[in-house]
Amino acid sequence: MISKILPWLALPCLLMAASPAMAQGPDAKWFARGGVTRLKLVDKITLTAGGAPVPGADIHTPPHYTPTIQIGRFVADHFAVALTVGIPPHIKIYGTGTLQPFGRLAETTYGPAVLTLQYHPVNTGPVRPYLGVGAAYMIIFSTKDGAFQNVRIKNDLSPALEGGSDIMLSRRFGLFLDVKKAFLRTTASGTFGGAPVVGKVKLDPLALTAGAVVHF
Repeated sequence: MISKILPWLALPCLLMAASPAMAQGPDAKWFARGGVTRLKLVDKITLTAGGAPVPGADIHTPPHYTPTIQIGRFVADHFAVALTVGIPPHIKIYGTGTLQPFGRLAETTYGPAVLTLQYHPVNTGPVRPYLGVGAAYMIIFSTKDGAFQNVRIKNDLSPALEGGSDIMLSRRFGLFLDVKKAFLRTTASGTFGGAPVVGKVKLDPLALTAGAVVHF
């Protein structure tokens, strides 16, 4: 999905960057974005039980929402560094495929944070698109057992991509839309019926955010 979204975000950046008259420095050095983020995980797992592969095992987590805030600062006319954090969401992990009969496997509360270097081709006017690249870090704050017992999930650090646009209602205040894609992978472990289970999990969250922005 990100491959379909980013070209459309990049197109206005390229068009506006090609116009020297439009490419100006920022009105303000700092900006803050606050909004609600929808997170959707890829949810792919390679599971072993007692050291043996479990064929057809898979997992599912429903899309979840959390308030997020991004604080950024321009370090050059068209480049900014931005940090995005949110209230840690609590999610339930369900079994699918051969794990479906066991229902809820576990729960976890995790905190994603993303640090990006953003390119802003246009820093004045009503529409101010941007693209970013950086790193995402996932912190596991807690886990809760379900069908799997003694569940442990590791933190992870991964690359991240970002694209979006501010839609300014005045010189300082406006709305924004943002999409981020991280490539987070983790290892989960625990026991099931007394046997050790280990899962290599592909999360790759897609985060869609909308909210308000202020430049100061």
